[in-house]
Amino acid sequence: MNCNINKKEECRRLWKEVFGDSDEFIASFINLFYNEENMLCIEQDGKMLSMLHIIPFELNGSKVAYIYAVATDADARGKGYASKLIRQAIEKAQSKGYKAIFTLPADDMLRDFYSKFGFKGRYAIKFETKECFDFGTGEEEKDIAMAIVLDKRLILAENIILKEYEV
Repeated sequence: MNCNINKKEECRRLWKEVFGDSDEFIASFINLFYNEENMLCIEQDGKMLSMLHIIPFELNGSKVAYIYAVATDADARGKGYASKLIRQAIEKAQSKGYKAIFTLPADDMLRDFYSKFGFKGRYAIKFETKECFDFGTGEEEKDIAMAIVLDKRLILAENIILKEYEV
């Protein structure tokens, strides 16, 4: 199912519904980091059912991916849509030559969910962007990421700083 809808507007709607973030925060992400090529979604009948964003970052000179804002419409949950998108995101990251993929689960239930796809570890993570956009939880002590290392030469430390990737 490809997205043939107004992706930005549906992204805003779904984001607001699932995460409850402010319109200003959502607009900030969309204005600064939204890239249609890096958004995966499932839609049906003009409505986005599930989405995620693959955000490129840099870690010690290596290009890595951050899976962000994984969301599924309340009426579409339990159908495997997020799982399908996560598998697609992993494949896309591999094909683009990313060295690792990170995600930041909000709770232990989500940690278990992501572990099914090969995400492991507990990494204190910080994000550095020119605009100081907070890709985390807003509470540094809760920003504990998981990762899939795609290039075994990349060694991860307990503390990770992902820097904005500049093309």
